[in-house]
Amino acid sequence: MSRSGFKVRAGQAEFERGVLLHRIAGLLARRQYGKTTIASRIAMRKMMLIPGHTVVFGSVKLDLGREIVRKEGEAMRQAIASLAEAAGDDVLLSVVDGTTGKDTAKLKADDFSELYEAQRLEFRLYHSKSIYSRTKVVALTTASVGETGDLILDEVGRVKNFREVWEAVSPIIASNPDFRCVLTTTPPPDDAHYSYELLAPPIGIELPINPQGNWYKSDQGVWILRISAWDAAANGVPLYDDDTGSPITPDESRARSHDKEAWDRNYGVIFRLGGTAAVGVLQLDSAQRRGVGKCACVVVDDDLDFDRAIAFLKEHIGSGQAGIGFDVATTEKEQSNPSSITVMERSGIEVVGVVTIVWKTADPAIAKARVRQVVQTVNSRPEGGRARRLAIDASNETYFATEVQTELCGLIPVELVKGGETVELPGQEPITKKALLGSRLVAVFDDNQITVAPERYIKSDMRLVRRDRGSFACEAGPNGEHGDTFDSHKLALWALSSTNGAMESAEGIRMGGRATNAPRFVPRVLHGRARA
Repeated sequence: MSRSGFKVRAGQAEFERGVLLHRIAGLLARRQYGKTTIASRIAMRKMMLIPGHTVVFGSVKLDLGREIVRKEGEAMRQAIASLAEAAGDDVLLSVVDGTTGKDTAKLKADDFSELYEAQRLEFRLYHSKSIYSRTKVVALTTASVGETGDLILDEVGRVKNFREVWEAVSPIIASNPDFRCVLTTTPPPDDAHYSYELLAPPIGIELPINPQGNWYKSDQGVWILRISAWDAAANGVPLYDDDTGSPITPDESRARSHDKEAWDRNYGVIFRLGGTAAVGVLQLDSAQRRGVGKCACVVVDDDLDFDRAIAFLKEHIGSGQAGIGFDVATTEKEQSNPSSITVMERSGIEVVGVVTIVWKTADPAIAKARVRQVVQTVNSRPEGGRARRLAIDASNETYFATEVQTELCGLIPVELVKGGETVELPGQEPITKKALLGSRLVAVFDDNQITVAPERYIKSDMRLVRRDRGSFACEAGPNGEHGDTFDSHKLALWALSSTNGAMESAEGIRMGGRATNAPRFVPRVLHGRARA
């Protein structure tokens, strides 16, 4: 306990210990447990340890209401002041205006909070008259967290575009082995938020009640200390009744809550599935587990990578019906979208994404040569015959897609798929090709009938795709990823079933490699709209 009477909770002390062991560490704790307080103490300790050191404290709460901002600023001030007080007379702590450098020791609480709100607040710990360490408070955005030093990222589960923020701060951590990064949050409301992927516990892990909380390592390799309401209660930190203010157990608190899903996130510290992501976490995890040793995703940096992908395809393609989907991009800028091509094979009622190849190139000749080699590799397999169809996204790169169609039509039927075209299905409202193909891919994930490559690239890229007003939208990844593997898989799935432009025998239509006499609706596109 410090001279000011601040008592460190068991979970807070455990997290301080863990930060010394792990360069990147996350604290997932129930609301009002003191995440900001302990983060402030960690910042103060680092300032005391290293002369001239900078700690960047990125707060999402600077984007919230004024009262929340002021409360957060005061909590931070008290936490740092209490540790400085405990350190004694050897520590000189100054609170300054980060723009002017002016000492604000005589400022009132409101003035202090105004500095915090204006992102001009700095805590300076002087090691001599000319040397000081500092903690600088900034808004948690890509533009604000550019300085080097230790990073404390507060409430990351509420940060907009957190994937981009993490991409921006990762090089800072990598630049110096002495730098540390601390992340604090409760689970995000949407499982499509990048903090879910970065911080969620491995599926099936057991975390017993523990006054100190429980450590685990996320699938992304980040060490996390989780402190739920039950863990806090075991340490004597209760919740309180909204009406009487009497202490109540976590079970009583949850029973009285009208929004139990929100309670589970904010107090149970539980990562709930659900949200806007098109492909669910469990469905994708199951599909990728089946793909171990059977499927591959190769990101091509040079010809050797492409040769490796072709070698894998030769070895693992079977004798089932095969379809190829190609999502086109003809540029190689850092933030531009990559091309993605997927070879998919039907196996009974299931489909297998045997290989997905991703590349960036501004040379159309290279792109066409690679697509040709993929088609030829499938066509030359010992059993199963040629690929059924190549489906190309022609929504944006129409001219290039048409060139590919012209050059490869002698090897394989090539269908140009324009996402904006409207399809009319019996008994349903008109739907765009983009929505139709995306929904079919999501359906095979939901029905547990697809196997995909186990690489992290596939998981990250597919999880960028979100449901949006009956269709699909996508946020860009840090290197231009834009759900391109999702698109190449949906096109490959379409290539396995589409009969657009194809003749059908009177005896039956091929479905899954078998003939059936059941009637089948085949949409036909005329002038941008499909007609029955």
